[in-house]
Amino acid sequence: MTDFNEHKKNIDLNGFTIIEKIFTDAETVYIINVINKAACSILTDRMATGLYAMRRFFKEIPEAAKLIFNEKLRSIIKDVFGNEYFVVKSIYFDKPPQSNWFVSYHQDLTISINRKVDLPGFNKKDR
Repeated sequence: MTDFNEHKKNIDLNGFTIIEKIFTDAETVYIINVINKAACSILTDRMATGLYAMRRFFKEIPEAAKLIFNEKLRSIIKDVFGNEYFVVKSIYFDKPPQSNWFVSYHQDLTISINRKVDLPGFNKKDR
């Protein structure tokens, strides 16, 4: 198994890391095909009104979540982060070339929650 200490250091230092070759080429093609097939039928009605995005992507296409969070990726997440991590937001964009709206770099500053919990280290005053 891969030693993820370097990835852990990158996350601590930069807030992200890049781990290559999580999916095989065949897995990638299959995931893309599943998403395209499902998204095409879901987004067709929305596109008529100018919407090209899908919030709650994994709830709309649960098969994609199963394919993306396969055993290999779950193992990597566990090795790098531990057992307490989970998806809080999933958004899918299908921005066709003829569309003129611009998505600039941004950082999501909010997450969806079902209840508020005060924890040490997670308050503005703790920063």
